Amino acid sequence: MIDLALLRLMKHRKEFFALRGRVPKTAIDTQTLALIEDFGVYFKRAPDAEVVDLTAFLPIFRSLHPTLKGEQLQAFEGIIKRLKEDVEPDMKSAVMQSMLELRLGNDMANLLAEWDEGNVPNIHAELNKIAGEFEADANIKALDYIRMNIDELLDTNQDDNGVSWRLQCLNESMRGLRAGDFGIIAGRPDKGKTTFIASEITHMAKQLPEHQTVVWLNNEGKGDRIYMRLLQAALNATPSDIRSMRDSGRGVADAYSSVVGDLHKIRIVDVHGLDTYACENIIKQNNAGMVVFDMIDKIRGFGEAARTDLGLEQMYDWGRELAVKLDFIGLATSQISNEGDGLQFPTLGMLKDSKTGKQGACDFQLMIGASNDPNLAGLRYIGLPKNKLRREGGAGDPRATVSFVPQKARFEDVPITME
Repeated sequence: MIDLALLRLMKHRKEFFALRGRVPKTAIDTQTLALIEDFGVYFKRAPDAEVVDLTAFLPIFRSLHPTLKGEQLQAFEGIIKRLKEDVEPDMKSAVMQSMLELRLGNDMANLLAEWDEGNVPNIHAELNKIAGEFEADANIKALDYIRMNIDELLDTNQDDNGVSWRLQCLNESMRGLRAGDFGIIAGRPDKGKTTFIASEITHMAKQLPEHQTVVWLNNEGKGDRIYMRLLQAALNATPSDIRSMRDSGRGVADAYSSVVGDLHKIRIVDVHGLDTYACENIIKQNNAGMVVFDMIDKIRGFGEAARTDLGLEQMYDWGRELAVKLDFIGLATSQISNEGDGLQFPTLGMLKDSKTGKQGACDFQLMIGASNDPNLAGLRYIGLPKNKLRREGGAGDPRATVSFVPQKARFEDVPITME
């Protein structure tokens, strides 16, 4: 019964294209699946047709299945003749619900079969994913389009509110960062990525709402070592300076909290070996307004993708979508490939293991260049080869020279002189 109702519904172009991706193939009769595929051929050949003309469809069907003879052909033709009637309006939602439930049962059965074979590393995550997809599709009618408000749109576009950078060269090229923005920060190994992030987020943290935190998902070394960088950057002090503060009775914790907003405003979480599901839960639990993915390339995927390793493009797409979904600013670290070694301003395609994939999944790509000349060891070079957050009237790519002060975990602007 459900197969017949489905075919009667999908003979209409609108319903065909709405439903074809939701049909659970292993739960539907093979004859039904064959006819659905042939409907697709019909609509391709008749681009103006809003409904399948069954009289015109019969010869197309026969030409697509020349080996069908006798009883098989008669069975198909009998089904096609029964499709003249339309589905009652009240029946449409029932068909949709049945498709979703069949797909849910089918996905669950497949997952359990894979789990029995030992091919599912995190069954809890997979069950939640399947349930979430079902709920999203089941509630599709509740989703509404976004209304356009011209005045609000223009005011928002002009609005420069957002989280500012410590480096003025970046503020001059980019508007303030807002929830949903997702950027890549890249550099060569041991050239200051961690220092750069510590320098910037200790400036940014206090700009977030009081109830929000900065979550640093650490995949590089021991996370507790990063806290010293945060202390240095916040206080603009060397480790020796900070120890002297403590020994002289001056409150290091209070001084740090006054700069970033709270002692635990920035939270380092070691995520070595964790997958995307676990990372998403960490972000939710900590009410993150900003998330540093360091390094996102090493975060494992889930389900089938985990067994074949998620492609880097998928990983960065996941990060960007999560920033929009959970309403936070996302900063993902990456490495510059060997071809960018020693260059002051590496180009867009010089990300490690990616010429276009990672780049396509971000709003901006910030490159930290460094010269191999020992005389220039105290300098770094900031470029934005991709910048969708460009400030009106500003340079899209600042190509700026900045000071690198690792003793204090700071990147600082180099004053421009007239000389």
